[in-house]
Amino acid sequence: MLGLLFSAGLYALVGIYEGIAVRMASGRALYAIAFRTAIISNPIGRAIGLALVSGGALRYRMYATVGLSAREVATVVVIAAMPYFFSVGWLIDLSLLLNAETAAQALRLSTGTVLLLGAIGLAKDIGWLTFVIRRKTPLVIRGQTLPVPTFRDTSLQLIIGLAQISLMTGILYVFMPPELNMSWPAFIAIYCIAFVAGQLSSVPAGLGVLEAALLLMLPQVPPSKLLGAVLAYRAVYEFLPLLIALGLLLIFESTSASGVLRRRLLRR
Repeated sequence: MLGLLFSAGLYALVGIYEGIAVRMASGRALYAIAFRTAIISNPIGRAIGLALVSGGALRYRMYATVGLSAREVATVVVIAAMPYFFSVGWLIDLSLLLNAETAAQALRLSTGTVLLLGAIGLAKDIGWLTFVIRRKTPLVIRGQTLPVPTFRDTSLQLIIGLAQISLMTGILYVFMPPELNMSWPAFIAIYCIAFVAGQLSSVPAGLGVLEAALLLMLPQVPPSKLLGAVLAYRAVYEFLPLLIALGLLLIFESTSASGVLRRRLLRR
């Protein structure tokens, strides 16, 4: 039940921020539509792989029906990804620096390489935050004006992203057996390293790679119990939301004026 509550809270947070992203990109308050779109596009995009592309295509499909342009949808995709991108960046870079030997084993790199990657990443994180604080005018690239987020917006994105990561890791943490013998904050660092391994593999949802990385970094946990915990995590965080997303997408395509299923039914 706690895992389900964490998952529901995570997706609720994602849906709420999607509404904020739509308002920032288009100036329109479409919170209900944005919430539904986030609940559909995130699980399906993660299951397909290349979530920004596949999830972005779903977003365009759904937002186009309410008049958002391709540029506005692209902006929504970027803004919606920022909390996760920034917060994961900070957590991963700190995890690499503070757990270099463990990360080196999981990523199959030398400890020196891991420390170098962590230092570069942390410099990037601090550099971006400094840029946001000091830059007061928009960027102009090839005649296109790109607004720079304010420090307030960046802080909000970091807070929301950290809450997302905490809930995500919390889902797996509550399923872990007592042999884990590790605090939640310490487990977040382990999860972030395993997450990097999964992303480097380009496997949808890091299937198999996340499990292998966790097995390497948590030798004290019996493999059968660890794999059982990850299976429960995937069921609550990925499989169940995917079923809900597919159901909502089916409803959309059946009831929307431009829905594929609706058009076919009307032709009959």
